Amino acid sequence: MLRRRTNIWIGIGLLLVGLVAGVTIAPVVRATTQPAFTESFPLLQEIYQTITQNYYTPVDNSKLIQGAINGMTGALNDPYTVYYTPSEYQQFTQQVNGQYAGIGAELDQVAQGVEVMTVFPASPAAKARVQTGDVFLKVNGKSVVGWSADQVANAVRGNPGTKVTLVFGRGNSQYTVTLTRALITIPTATAEMLPHGIGLITLSQFSQDAASAFQSALTQLKPHHPKAYILDMRNNPGGYVDQAVGIAQDIIPNGKVATLVGRNYPAQVYSSQSGKSLGVPLVILVNGGTASAAEILSAAIVQNHEGRIMGTQTFGKGIAQQVMPLQQGGYLKITIAQWMTPDGSNIEHKGITPSYIVTGTQAPLVAAQASLGGTPSMFATLKVGSLWLTADGQQDALGHAPALQQGQVYLSTTAVEQATGAQVTYTTSRKSFVIVLGKDTLTLKLGQSQGSLDGRTVNVAAAREISGAPMIPLQDLVQAFHVRSQNLGGGSYRLTTTY
Repeated sequence: MLRRRTNIWIGIGLLLVGLVAGVTIAPVVRATTQPAFTESFPLLQEIYQTITQNYYTPVDNSKLIQGAINGMTGALNDPYTVYYTPSEYQQFTQQVNGQYAGIGAELDQVAQGVEVMTVFPASPAAKARVQTGDVFLKVNGKSVVGWSADQVANAVRGNPGTKVTLVFGRGNSQYTVTLTRALITIPTATAEMLPHGIGLITLSQFSQDAASAFQSALTQLKPHHPKAYILDMRNNPGGYVDQAVGIAQDIIPNGKVATLVGRNYPAQVYSSQSGKSLGVPLVILVNGGTASAAEILSAAIVQNHEGRIMGTQTFGKGIAQQVMPLQQGGYLKITIAQWMTPDGSNIEHKGITPSYIVTGTQAPLVAAQASLGGTPSMFATLKVGSLWLTADGQQDALGHAPALQQGQVYLSTTAVEQATGAQVTYTTSRKSFVIVLGKDTLTLKLGQSQGSLDGRTVNVAAAREISGAPMIPLQDLVQAFHVRSQNLGGGSYRLTTTY
């Protein structure tokens, strides 16, 4: 099953073909006065009666009602305010607590359609090599282009053991895969000791047991006396705000965590006064899938000077939802408040900018270890003409194979990100790349032999379009960043990136 990104109760809206989670607040808040019925409601009823009595074919009344509800919530232009039937709510609560049936991927609604946000280890999607960024094109032979993330998720859902055939877009290519749906349970937190005395805690979401799961992870690591910690919250869509506050108690000895305030939600300040801290350096890993409660915790740790953030810009969800049971049946998940970081900022549609930019699958973890005294470099191997590369021992698929032209090796955006950790943004209208790694920024334009490195004009090997894809010269990465390239022969190259 997939999940979809929304905060929690849809944090960032994570739709695991099934889940959306983000920030949730415990008490039900209702307006003190009820709005009076206006002439609009009789009009709505008249339209309903006119349709049911006069439409030329039989009408499903329940679909009309559901359509009216969807229209009302949709008019808010808020993807996090959603009505659930009792069965939908049951699915939602199961998914928000890490249990669901499906293919093991989270979905996100983006400009180009519905894409894979996260693939869970050992899931059907992972075994089939589905990747983050793959765009859904077809489900069981039916085009899903133009569908919402919820619609795609519903189409992908099914009973464990049944099969679903999916067509994905990756770069300028497509591929088809048939997966067998399975029951999937996502562990809230995992712990691992890395080399050089670094403890790694991976926090997948803020489910109801997140704080206790985090404390268990700490308990598991403390006998090894970590000299530093990495908290990996990449692709963490959020969840219950009280769980984020609970985790903060183990990291922030004394300080504000967040403030929530809304039109009918009195300002509520969440703080930590536990007196406890990790007592050693902490690096938090984030990316565009880090949202809501995960952003609350990240901002609180950094602004209370208990750690630093590495990765890429977070999702940017600065509002909170409450699920309210309705007297007429079903549940309404409704945005009731916005939340502020300790310094009074709201990150809605903005996100949090890391102090060190690094992306890809393996590079952020290597870079975090390097900053804490661990191994300073990542090694990657790739081959001209091959759609696969290996980075830090993990194999990744590429949308476009590396190319060799006039003695220059050219890499696609995905290849650059996976092989080096540099974040690449390509603007089609300007035919230009912005490549960021750490604190350095390289700007290139197709066909031009001059670029910009940290604001200085530099001579570069010209980027070019190859087989319809904009490609970056490997030489420019070597020149701009701490990247070394070794020709292994036979079209193979070994890249060493130092952080």
